[in-house]
Parts: sequence; C-alpha cells; structure tokens
Amino acid sequence: MKKETKILVIGAGISGLTTAISLKEKGFHVVIVAENFSPDLVSNVAGALWEWPPAACGKHGNPRSLKRSKAWCMVSYEKFKVLQAEYGSELTGIYLRNATFYFHKTLEELPEDLNKMNELAEKVDNFRRGLDIVPNTIDLTSQQGIKDAYQLMAPMVDTDVYMQWLLAKVKKMGCEIIQERIALNLIEHEQTLLDRFQCAAIVNCSGLGSIEIANDPSMYPLKGALVKVKDEKGLVDGAHCISHKETSNSEQNIVFIVPRGNKKTVILGGLVQIHQWGQSMSMNDPIIKRMYKGCLDFLPLLKSLPLDEKDSVRTGLRPFTRTNVCVEHVPTTNIFYNYGHGGAGVTLSWGCAQETAARIQAMLHHQVQPVTHTLTNKLIDRKKQTVFLLQNNTPIKSELAFINTLNCNLVLLCSPKGLEQIIPSHFEHLSHVQILAHYDLPHLLEVFKQIKNSFVLDVEKCHVITIDDDCILLAAEMREALGLTGDKTQHTLPIINKLNNANKPKPADRTKGSLFNISVVIINGKLAYFAPCQYSRARDEISSGKPISYLITRTKDPEYPILFEFIKKTLAVHTAGHPFNGVMNFDIVLHTDSAKTIPPTQPALQKISAHAPIDLISRLFVPYQGLTLNEWQIKLQMDYLQKPTVKVQENQKYSALCIYPKKAGKVTEIKTPLFNSPTEIYWRIHPGQELTSSKNIEDYALAVLLSNNHWEVLKQDIDTAGSHSYFDVT
Repeated sequence: MKKETKILVIGAGISGLTTAISLKEKGFHVVIVAENFSPDLVSNVAGALWEWPPAACGKHGNPRSLKRSKAWCMVSYEKFKVLQAEYGSELTGIYLRNATFYFHKTLEELPEDLNKMNELAEKVDNFRRGLDIVPNTIDLTSQQGIKDAYQLMAPMVDTDVYMQWLLAKVKKMGCEIIQERIALNLIEHEQTLLDRFQCAAIVNCSGLGSIEIANDPSMYPLKGALVKVKDEKGLVDGAHCISHKETSNSEQNIVFIVPRGNKKTVILGGLVQIHQWGQSMSMNDPIIKRMYKGCLDFLPLLKSLPLDEKDSVRTGLRPFTRTNVCVEHVPTTNIFYNYGHGGAGVTLSWGCAQETAARIQAMLHHQVQPVTHTLTNKLIDRKKQTVFLLQNNTPIKSELAFINTLNCNLVLLCSPKGLEQIIPSHFEHLSHVQILAHYDLPHLLEVFKQIKNSFVLDVEKCHVITIDDDCILLAAEMREALGLTGDKTQHTLPIINKLNNANKPKPADRTKGSLFNISVVIINGKLAYFAPCQYSRARDEISSGKPISYLITRTKDPEYPILFEFIKKTLAVHTAGHPFNGVMNFDIVLHTDSAKTIPPTQPALQKISAHAPIDLISRLFVPYQGLTLNEWQIKLQMDYLQKPTVKVQENQKYSALCIYPKKAGKVTEIKTPLFNSPTEIYWRIHPGQELTSSKNIEDYALAVLLSNNHWEVLKQDIDTAGSHSYFDVT
C-alpha cells in the first residue's frame, strides 16, 4: 500500500465513518483511529431527523457556515434516499417519512422561518403547508397555540442500526480499525502521525476532542436528552417538531417527536443545555419531566405509550463551536477538519464528508503535479488593501474575522509554531499563508517581496501588523525597511527592552498593595482610552494552580483617578518609549498606604508592554464599554485612527473574568459554573484529557466572563468564582 493513497481518520462517530466511506469511494485506503465506537458515542443519542439548516436544537448562525450547511444538507438528503432505496430501511435504519414543523404565529409574521420555508420548499419531496395538513391527534391549543405549519418528506435515522451499518460498511470496504485515543496537537505532531500510520493526510472528526487536538477553545458542549417510549402498534406515523428559539430563556423549549426505526419506538425531546458536561439524567429530573409532559400535551396519544424501561432516557453532548461547523483545511499542512456539527451531525454528515474527501483528493493530486509557481492562491485581490499578519509564537489574541470586515486581503506569515496558535475557525479568513522556517527580518522581507511581485501588489496598499507579543519589533522593522505606515522601531524598541536602565522602575512589593492591569489606546501620541481592572493575584502565580480573577475598575471608584494620573505621567516621562498609534498594557501595584496620588517615580510599575492584553482580558471591556482592545490594536496598525466611542452609560454592564489553571492529571469530571450573573464560558479541557499544570496565563483550563448591571451581585459572583474549582483530575 502506498503512503500517498492512505488517509488517517480520527473519530468513529457519524462524521468519521461517513468521511471514511467517502474517501474509500475515491480510491483511498483509510485507517480509522478512535477511542470509542458505537454504541458508546454521541452519534447514537442523536435525534437524527434530517432538517434544513438552522436545525431545531440550536442555530448555526454564522452566515458562511449556514450557507455551506444548506449545500451539505442537500447532499445528505439525496444520499439517504439512495441508501434507503439500495439497501432498505431494515438494514440501514434509514426511513423516509413526513415531518411536520409547527409555529406559534403565521410564517408571514416570522421572517426567518418564512425564508427558511421558501428556501427548502422546492428542494424537498412532498412539501405542503397549512393547518389542514396537521393530524387531528395534535392538540393545536397546547404550547401557547399553533397558528401555522409545513410538512415535507424527511429522512429519519435509527442511529442504533445506522451506526452499526456504517461500521460494518467501512470494515467491508477494507478500512483499518484501531481503538486508541489520539491526544496530540495535530499541527505540532503532524509528521509523527503521518509517519506512524504511513498516511498522506489526516482528518480530524473527533468532535469535542478537538478542544485538545485542534487547539479549539471555541468549542463547547450542548447537552441533549431524549425519552424513549414503546409504540408496538405504530400509532406515531411521522415526526412533529416545534423549533428552539434563540430568544427564549428556557433550557427546554423544543417539542421533538420522531418515530424511530420500524415505528416500534418513538423518541421524545428535546433538551438544550449549554456548557453542561454531565450525562447522567433520568425520568426523575424535573427538566426531563417537563420535556416529556410537553410532548404528551402536544400529541396526547403518546400518553398511552409506555416508557422503554431498559433505555428510557438517553443523553449526549453535541459538539458546538462559537463559529459553527468546522470543515477546513489547515493551510500548508495535510490536516483537515470535519467537526462541530452540533445537533445537525446526521443532516450534514454526507455533505461534509464528501467535501472533505474532495478537498483531500484535490490537494494530493496537486502535490504530484509539476509545480510552475510557488504562489498560486487566487484569493488575493490586488485592488484591495493587503494586511500581512506576523505570527511566530504566542496565541492569536483577536478574531481574524474582524479584519475581513475591513475589506482587506489577509496574508499570514508565520513560523511552524505560529501556525499552531491559529484557532481553526480563523483559517477561512486567510487569503494566503506562508510558513517560514527562519523567522527573521531578512526572510520576512524576502517573502513579502515574492508575494508582492506574484500578485502585483501596490506597496502603498500594504500594511504589516502583529498581534503576537514576540513580533512587535519585527513588524516595526519591516515597516521601516519597506517604507510602510505605522509605528517604527523608535516607538517600539524601548518597550521591547522594558524601558532603558535609567528609567526602568524598581519592582514593587506585590504583597503590600492591590494589583491592577491597565490598557490604554494611544492615537497620534495621545491617550485616547483608558481601561483599568483589578486582579486577584499576579499572572505568574497561575502555575500555583490558583485561579486569577479580574474586575473592571469603574470611573467612580476612588482608585480610578489615581491610576489615570499615574498612567498619564508615566507616558509623559517615556514619550519616546511608547507607540504613536497603538495599545499599551501595564501591570501596576497600588500601595495600600498611598494617600491620594502615586508619583511616577514611585516603584509601583510592575510591567509595561506595547501590546493589547491577552484575549480574555480584552473581552472584559466589551460588555462594559463596548470596546474590544485587540481589535483596536489591529485598527491602529492599519491607520484607522478614529477615536474609540464607548457605550452610553445606560447600556454599560459591569464585567469580571476568572481564569482557571490546569492541574496535572486526567480530567474525570467537569462541573458547569453557575452564577447569578450572565456568563460566557471558554473551555480548554474535556473529560478524559490528560493535563499538565499551566505554565502561563494563556494555558488555562477554563475561563468565565461575567457581566451584570448590579455591581454587588457581580462582586459576589467573582468572589465565588475565585474560590472554586470546576473540574477534577486523578
């Protein structure tokens, strides 16, 4: 077997197995490596009703992802019809039945749902609309009343049968099966995996495991649960669904009734719980009781159907990402991603699998063709401005989608280590990627020249920026050498050197005061925005295993004017030692014995840096004043020099952040943080993962961002957050 024709697929859920089959159909040899196989998979728990995106159990709202999902779902629709016709329902578990979707208002009053219906109406079989299609067994007065409905023929999959059929099919087609957990960062260990499995490409279909192996902190679990009832007489003939609404505060607001398999079983749902990792649920749970009752009220004949006593409640964790489905190729590598399908794994399975297989085939075919030019990416539009982003070592601090809103080409110049720091969803925003083995000024200038000449770029429309702390000086040197706008070495070098020896402050005693992190926006050499927050312990204490919490400092707090005056004086002293247009970050100790002011000569300055804070601290000021500091760091490097505008006071929410370090050991249990304040959670761990202790603030296990209109409630929540741990290791 030739290495050039063998592909490694990681994961044996519905995405992994359909990808393996799609690759086999294109003539590739496939090895599937997975920790678990059916029935011990979330794929077995899926409701498995084909739907036109966005699915009922939560919206894939990203426009690009949604557009692609509509194409993927139709590939699956047609494939399910073919498989059912060729192999039969009993063997595959695929059944083609009517599915009816219900609405509390007429569709003309619901623009999004009306648009969805109009999109799918001519693409599916047996489409009908109106309350006359509703069976008389449905109680139209329940669930706040039903005013409209439409119906279509939809594939419905018995996942217990289907997953076994898929597994048998990949074995029959000759795929190699290995049961093993792969826990390596794929980009960092790409060559090791390619050599070990003697393959030409890697496909990651590991779902929530992508938190670890794809370095994707945008992932989170969306817990779902289904109740199974027996239907020996086949009373429930089709599916009935009332969709999840994003505006609802309820954890359970779906009616989801689907006959399973040969109609001897009906599944009832559905449950939507964000960031919930535990999977132990029963009919005794109040939320399950409410879910079950909602279905019985809507379709009263269900009341005569007994529970499946052996398997009455099934739970599973849908793998969601904040940026939706990730079907991507990691630039300059042989790594492909196919994960993050959330509650639409069955619906999107064949479309995503076939696109992935086609992209692998195209890449490998291109690799064996004569190479006439090293730069062939056609996404660079010479009419636009082109942004060259330097990334060498530290994690990306900003959403790269933001740069695309400025209508620019985005060219990534990175080291191999820098590529590992790119969040998978960022790849779709890149126009071109160039990896540099030698990441220094001469090689960066040479690559810039190659790209400029290849795409006939106008130098005056080019910008060199960085959001990597290690590249600040390099970016300045490139601008200087190329004659580009933006801060040069005279603004950057003093900061890189942490101020010259004559002006370098003596370290302050952190134990004798309060710690503050302060970010400032500087435009045309002047202070344009000031963002202070107090934190609980020094960032280097993250290695001690203790969480670090941050709380914004309000303009009315007594510390605010003291800090503001200190920063103004510090900037005045070091006029040649800060960006002319950029963001700076300070760590300061405010001594408890300080009365009213701190003169700039007092040793209260811990650290000064010419860059925005870490991504999480940058987000801290979004709910508060509406500014994303990392985006301003990018804007100012691109000569967008308008002064920041903050939220009006009545729209501001106080905000706080808590970052939890990793602990050495295997993750055995994860508990969802619960607070009185609205909460955003960012995960860097998942159950079963082997951890080593955190080495720095960006190597965290999880983080929670809290916001609240009520200051005292927020303070109580952040105090609680800082005194708890939300995961266990052994």
